[in-house]
Amino acid sequence: MAFFQYYYKSKDRSKTNILLFFLRFLSIFSLLVLIINPKIESNKIENVRPVLNVLVDNSASIAYANEQDKVSNFVTNLKVNSALNQKFDINYYTFSDRLSVQDTLAFNAHKTTIITPLQELQELYKDRMAPTLLITDGNQTQGVSYAYYKAKNPIYSVVVGDTLQYDDLKISQINVNSYTNLNNNFPVEIFIQYKGKESINKSISVTQNNTVVFKKNLTFSREKLSQRIQFNLKAHAIGIQNYHVQVASLENEKNTINNSKSFSIEVVDEQAKILILSAVNHPDIGMIRRSIFSNKQHKVELHNDLNKKYQYKDYQLVILYQPTSEFAKIFEDIELEQANVFIITGPKTDWRFLNKAQPFFTKKAISKKESYFPVYNPDFNEFITEDIQFSEFTPLTGYFGELVFNVPFKTVLYQRVLSFETKNPLLATFTLDNRRGALLSGSDSWKWRMQSKVTQNTFQQFDQFFNKLIQYLSSTKKYDRLEVEYNPFVYANENVIIKAQYFDANYVFDTNASLTLSLTNKTTKEQSIFPFTLKNNYYEVVYSDLEAGDYSFSVQTKDKSIRKYGSFSVLTYDVEQQLATANVKDLKLLAKASGGISTAIDNTEPLITQLIEDNQYRIIQTSKRHLQALIDWQWLLALTLFLLTLEWFIRKYYGKI
Repeated sequence: MAFFQYYYKSKDRSKTNILLFFLRFLSIFSLLVLIINPKIESNKIENVRPVLNVLVDNSASIAYANEQDKVSNFVTNLKVNSALNQKFDINYYTFSDRLSVQDTLAFNAHKTTIITPLQELQELYKDRMAPTLLITDGNQTQGVSYAYYKAKNPIYSVVVGDTLQYDDLKISQINVNSYTNLNNNFPVEIFIQYKGKESINKSISVTQNNTVVFKKNLTFSREKLSQRIQFNLKAHAIGIQNYHVQVASLENEKNTINNSKSFSIEVVDEQAKILILSAVNHPDIGMIRRSIFSNKQHKVELHNDLNKKYQYKDYQLVILYQPTSEFAKIFEDIELEQANVFIITGPKTDWRFLNKAQPFFTKKAISKKESYFPVYNPDFNEFITEDIQFSEFTPLTGYFGELVFNVPFKTVLYQRVLSFETKNPLLATFTLDNRRGALLSGSDSWKWRMQSKVTQNTFQQFDQFFNKLIQYLSSTKKYDRLEVEYNPFVYANENVIIKAQYFDANYVFDTNASLTLSLTNKTTKEQSIFPFTLKNNYYEVVYSDLEAGDYSFSVQTKDKSIRKYGSFSVLTYDVEQQLATANVKDLKLLAKASGGISTAIDNTEPLITQLIEDNQYRIIQTSKRHLQALIDWQWLLALTLFLLTLEWFIRKYYGKI
């Protein structure tokens, strides 16, 4: 191309023409090389070492057993062991209730979950040979058992703490309701466990304000290692009532901390009656009853007779499950009585009838069924709610169609159809005059409660959410402009969380409110003042280091025109301190199930030697193919532009353009 431009049929053989020919040749050549972009291929050999994950228990039980120095020294020895570090890429992690990359070993965590960090490590290194060195006392305070967890990679357990078994008598569990009514007898259930061979006689007592309210003598033996004590106490006063349980200790008992425990119950002077009406049998009905029954402030009646005359004025809330035309008289009576109502729809619902039977909403439903996944609305502020992982719940079933509210409403849960999030409400609350109501547009919510049990290992989170909804709907009192929510008692070293909602003069949640909390220790009289921080649909203050004792507090607005009072107790109980000996049995089972071994921290040399000499942990050579460009396209492109520009200037200077 350069030749045809500057020499073909041209008689000009000047030096300028030769220079222009050369510049054009270089620019075209550079451009072609840039387009071709030649590469060379090479193989790179890499040595891949196996990974050794060192997982260290950072919980307070290690410190209570005075084993923190042994653990720290052992970890230090691993770091300076040249043979071990030459064979393995060693990663150090700590855990208590969750996995974290090791920074410092404080041994101050007050919860222990062993199974969760093991599962996280196995998932993280599922494609590599990565044995785990687990350094722990084996005592787990929450979560499912780890003893028979079969990991893909071997787990070597290093047992920390006293492995001898001592005679022990302890209170393992206390079951009591959160609420009771004034002058009611409320049940208390206490489980006592005994470790020992000799027959013993000991007493258990329950006290309130230094007064013994219950006492019983117990007998234990090798054949009778546990007892369940059930009794009733009477609620004499309104408010939070604290009780202390004490079982007499054994002679020379090593751990006496677990011989006592405290519990509290809130005594109220009100109770809501709730009526459930349904013409169909469905698992949702059982879920609703069990969830509501978890709050003893509520009484539930279930009826399938839709022709019966009910006294709706005696009920604070009426729940109508999948109403059809059979509910015609019921809706007339409810409207006449102006009762609060919670309507749950589903595949059996007659929407043509329902649209005419009530004034709250309408739906242009078609005969096609749809599955609706829940999406939590963080802006809902009618009452304090939290996301209990709704996005992971199974879908509800209902009819497809657009839902239109005829009254003021607020959405608790939105609908998600497949992967599309909509602004259509799945669960919503509404108000009309002095009435409150709610609509749940789908059936099979019983699966939500079961799924919450599987993921959280308890029904508590779901039941709390559902009962907050029921409490809101069944309440007939006018809004307080300042609402406060808190636990009446917490255990030492747990977070104390106080939540508040503030409403303006029109009873709309105020996101610009300035709330402060004044906290007083009743014993020391020490006071502290903290501001609330806004979190979604409520304000919150969190204390993480309160000492055991009784506290009173007040929540007030900036102008001090509105104020609420409360009190709570921090109980002197640390579950980590209840575990005096190492759980050798489960740690051996865990190691055996995964192909590892278990050893005491005082005898780790054979374990380290085995890890170094074990042939299954070999350095693997891998060959990786690398394609490398021969040129740097950025510089070559710049050179091409420079050559073309230089050629243009020269042609312009000599008048060849």
